[in-house]
Amino acid sequence: MSNFYIHFFKEKNRSLDMVEVIDFFESLEGFEIEMDEKSVRFIYTHPKLGYPCAFYITPKSKVPNIQRLSPQYLEVNFHLELPILSPNYFVKSIIQLVKKICDRFNFYVLSEMFEDVLVFNAERIFRVYRMVKKAYLEKYPEKENDYQFIKEDKLSDILRYIDEKDGLQRYYDDLNTLVPKYYFLKDEQNISYIATEWKEHDTIVFPPHLDYILFHGEQGIVKVIDYKLFLNKFGKYLLDVPGFLQDTKVIPPKLSKKLNRKVKKYKWEPVSKNFTKQNLHVLMDI
Repeated sequence: MSNFYIHFFKEKNRSLDMVEVIDFFESLEGFEIEMDEKSVRFIYTHPKLGYPCAFYITPKSKVPNIQRLSPQYLEVNFHLELPILSPNYFVKSIIQLVKKICDRFNFYVLSEMFEDVLVFNAERIFRVYRMVKKAYLEKYPEKENDYQFIKEDKLSDILRYIDEKDGLQRYYDDLNTLVPKYYFLKDEQNISYIATEWKEHDTIVFPPHLDYILFHGEQGIVKVIDYKLFLNKFGKYLLDVPGFLQDTKVIPPKLSKKLNRKVKKYKWEPVSKNFTKQNLHVLMDI
C-alpha cells in the first residue's frame, strides 16, 4: 500500500542523537526497533486497534526534489511512513505522536503538498493527509472494493470505544458490569453490520452504533436482536454512560434482572440473514 510521508528537519544543523532517539521510542508502547545497514526502523502497531506505521532513519535523504527547499532547514534523514488508507482516528493519534517528536527534538516538518519545511501544525498536516487520501482513492478507485466505507464520526466512535474499552471496564468493575467487545459482521450481500454480545443474566454496556445484539440464553440459544427495536421497546431501562461517547448505554444494576427477564421472554422478530465475521480493518472512512 502507498504511504503518506512526513520528513523531519532541523534549523541550521542536522545533528541527531541516535541514543536519545532510540530511548524515546523504547519508552513508547507498541514500538519494535529494527536496524541494519539500510536503516533504523521504529515499527509501530497500535496496541488496541492493530493499525501500523513506521519511522525510519536512513543513511541518505528520502526527500524528493530536496534542492527546492529553503537552505535554512537541514534534513536529518528521519521520516514517517503512514499507510494512506488508514482511519482518520488513527491518523490523528499519529499526528499527535509527531508533535511529541518535534517538541522533543526541535524538529520541523515537510509533507506532501508543502511548498517548504514548516513548523509543526496538526490541523495543517491532517488537512493535507485527507487531500492525499481522497486523491489516492480517485486515482485507484478499485481500492474501494477492499473496504466498507462509513462516516468518519461513526468509525472514530467505534475506534475510540475499542481504544478506551479497558479503562471503561475498570470504571464499571465495582458495579459488576461488563463492557463487551464489538463483533463485525457481513451478510450474503457483503453489507457490513456491527454487533455486540450479551449473555443472559449479565449486566452490560451497549457500545455506540450497534445494529444487532447477540443474546445468549442459558440453553445455548442465541437470539439475534435488532438493536433499534430493542431500544424502542426497552430503551427506557437504560442509562447513558456518563462522560463518554454519545449513545453508549448501560443497564443499571438494579434493573438488570428485570430487563434480562423481559428480553428473554419477548417474541423478537427473526433476523433472516446469514452472517459471517469481518475484521475491523475492513472499515474505512474518507
